Amino acid sequence: MLISIKQDNLTVAVELEEDGFEKTVTCEEVMLAAYDIIARIYSDKAVVKAYFRTDPDRMTERGDDDPVLKMSPY
Repeated sequence: MLISIKQDNLTVAVELEEDGFEKTVTCEEVMLAAYDIIARIYSDKAVVKAYFRTDPDRMTERGDDDPVLKMSPY
């Protein structure tokens, strides 16, 4: 599996190993690869802020009153 972000003439990609039917890529591995790619484009601080600002249950951004935002170090 290949995860990539392409903008104009810049492509950042991470390839995840798949060993046929015995080992498939897990959702966790895909998310970690996405964080890796995003962190190559944005600062670590920006990635952490985005992590806390997004809600994986709703797949949206959190509201300003969401209590999870209070746990963010930024």
